[in-house]
Amino acid sequence: MLRRRSFWIAAAAVAYTAFAALRASGGHGPAWLALLGLPALLALGLRWVERPPRGEDRIEPAARSAAAVCLTGAAMLAAARSGPAGLALIALGNLGAAAAAMAALVGLARIAGLGGLLEPPPSTRRLDAAAFASLFWTVAIALPAVSAVAPERTADLDPLLVHYATSAASLGSLTVTLVAIARVRIARRIELGVADRVEAALLLTATALAVGLAAAFVGVAPPESILPVTSAVAAVCVAFCTVAADAAQVSRALRGTLAVATLATPPALLAVYAVHEAPRGDLGLRGAPQSSVGVAVFGACALCALAGLAAPALARRFAPEGARWLGAFDAATRAAMNPEPEAALEAALSALREASDAGVAGQAPPALYLLSPPERVTVDRAGYAHTEPAEVPARLIELAQIEPERVLRVEAAEAVEVRRPEVRPLLAWLAERDVGVVALVNDAEGPIGALAIPRARRASPMTLEEVSGLRAVADRLGAVIAVSAMLSGSRGREVAARREAEERAREVSRLERAVAQGAGRFRAIAALLARPARAAAYSPAARAALEQLERLGVAGGPVTLLTAPGIDAVAWGAVVHLTSPRAGGPLAIVDGAAPLPEGFAQAFAQARGAAPARDERGAAPARDEAAAIEGSSGTPTALALWRDPDSSPIEAARGGTLLVLDAQALPSEVQSYLGAALPDDVGLVVAVPQTVDALAATGQLSERLADRLGDRAVALPSLSSRAEDLRALALDHLARIGVRLRGRPFGLDLRALQAVLDHPWPGNDAEMGAVLLRAALVAKGDVIGESELAAIGFAPSPEPASGADSVRGEPRRARRRRADPRG
Repeated sequence: MLRRRSFWIAAAAVAYTAFAALRASGGHGPAWLALLGLPALLALGLRWVERPPRGEDRIEPAARSAAAVCLTGAAMLAAARSGPAGLALIALGNLGAAAAAMAALVGLARIAGLGGLLEPPPSTRRLDAAAFASLFWTVAIALPAVSAVAPERTADLDPLLVHYATSAASLGSLTVTLVAIARVRIARRIELGVADRVEAALLLTATALAVGLAAAFVGVAPPESILPVTSAVAAVCVAFCTVAADAAQVSRALRGTLAVATLATPPALLAVYAVHEAPRGDLGLRGAPQSSVGVAVFGACALCALAGLAAPALARRFAPEGARWLGAFDAATRAAMNPEPEAALEAALSALREASDAGVAGQAPPALYLLSPPERVTVDRAGYAHTEPAEVPARLIELAQIEPERVLRVEAAEAVEVRRPEVRPLLAWLAERDVGVVALVNDAEGPIGALAIPRARRASPMTLEEVSGLRAVADRLGAVIAVSAMLSGSRGREVAARREAEERAREVSRLERAVAQGAGRFRAIAALLARPARAAAYSPAARAALEQLERLGVAGGPVTLLTAPGIDAVAWGAVVHLTSPRAGGPLAIVDGAAPLPEGFAQAFAQARGAAPARDERGAAPARDEAAAIEGSSGTPTALALWRDPDSSPIEAARGGTLLVLDAQALPSEVQSYLGAALPDDVGLVVAVPQTVDALAATGQLSERLADRLGDRAVALPSLSSRAEDLRALALDHLARIGVRLRGRPFGLDLRALQAVLDHPWPGNDAEMGAVLLRAALVAKGDVIGESELAAIGFAPSPEPASGADSVRGEPRRARRRRADPRG
């Protein structure tokens, strides 16, 4: 403030006037106070009318400048009145009063609205009122100024002419101010905020004029002294109304001022009248002592004090027509503080219903329109909420968003319906529902609804104070609806989560059943494959092999099966799989001596033929991959089969057991890859004709695979060492062959059985199965005898007894006969 040139100019003018008053009073009196105190007070006043450093400023700069000039003129008038009544000081005082009055009229023409649909009419921004008022003050300033500067030229003028000119200028400027305020009030009475300011300015000016005339009538001061002060006070009130930051604050200050003036002015004027009339004995109490004057003054002061106490109650009486809504809005805002969203909404709408005419004159109750879902919420007299489908026009939301405080008033829409035809359908919608004002309800993301208040029998437009109260209710309802939506969304998410959890639980149960069924199928298949090994395992050699395989299967490590030609290694490998921890998984069987699958060769050929020219790195991915999986001869290698995720036996055996037959026949790179890349969730069973060490020594088995297999080897018993099992094995084969061919099992007579027992079966299971199948095909009946065996060329050729073929010194034939219970 101290750095502004405008302040120093205003302070210089006030100081000059105060110095002139001090000089005219001979250096005594209150002029000293004016010289020292008025510049400081002026600095405070100019600081108050400055633009705020932060926040949005809705006051025009011209109005602030006019308010600063008004305060400067009032300070000049106060400084001039601090000295004796001289012509020069009268001229300076009139100059200050004129500056204050004309600045107030300029500020009145520059009152800024809050925006929205309404715009100020051009006639209200004209400065003709200030120009007209300047005519009065020109005479009131020039006459005493000329008389003070050139007294010889004005010697013939009556001194009362100066007083008349001052009084006339004051009354004229006050009248022009009242007329200008009334014109602005008529033209801008619907604009939100402007109507409050103009109404306050009109009432304060009228009050100042009334008090000034009453004070002049009772003799507080001469009219030429008090009327300029009245004009300056009215100008300051107008300036305060034009630049106050909050128009609602102006309305509240207006009601308090009117209440105090109404209650305190009569006792004060009565006390002044008593003081002036007591020396002349005209009080009606002739002969009364002079102390009665003091009693009258004391009584007037007491009445003014009581008036100050009663002013708030009277100020509420001066509230506008819709003041009942102020209490309703406060009550609704407090009711919406309920932590329960539904109860808060019902309580807020009930409080608004009590302030309306709903149910009394057939008016519609206050309603809350929700946008999603489109619903209308109202409450009945009992306070219960009712919801019904209803939609809000999209144009209503758009117009409410651009209105001050996001509140759309019907009177504002009606004022612009001529030049804005798109408002007319909206007015019809509002009139159909008897809605007077709509407040937009927002949450953090945007509009979520609209609060509609009925118009009822109200004639005057809503004030900014009421609109601010309605805005507070709408904001609180927005928070309530947001909380309700959050709770509803949370509940919905909880229900959805529970439903999803139930679905997931059902899916898990289904998958568990599917896995169990799959594991059961895998076990059934493995049990079917293991049946030949368990069907007739009565001999010590077979029992020992089964027990050893089951023990190694439970341990879970790799198992090596030492098998002779013709032994069914798949059955014994299935036994290992069924006793392992992976019994519920698949049993993948790989024949090391088999060629590559035909489908894999076709896929390899397609990968080599259909490949893009180059990728982003300049290489041909498909061709490079094909080159990586083909051998030197240009054909796909077995290693590519094992590395391919779609055809790899390792991937097929995931979670189960991989059974490799004739592992020594696999290429060395496949053996090495199998020993290094076998995952932990895949069991390994390998069938080889010799021990691992012997195969590794001759180079038939990779060192890496040999290290992986270790010494967990089991020699599978041949049929020559299973004399106790031959009869059961033969009958088992014939039973299955007979059921398959004729629907009933075959039998075996004693001579044929003896031939089977005497044969050494060098081809083991494969030879026995083939011999019995051929005999069954040529059999005429259900029993196979020597004739059938002879027909197929089967003749037992027992091996000579030797130490290697005897058990405890018994020959082979004796052991086989002992195995037959019929001798």
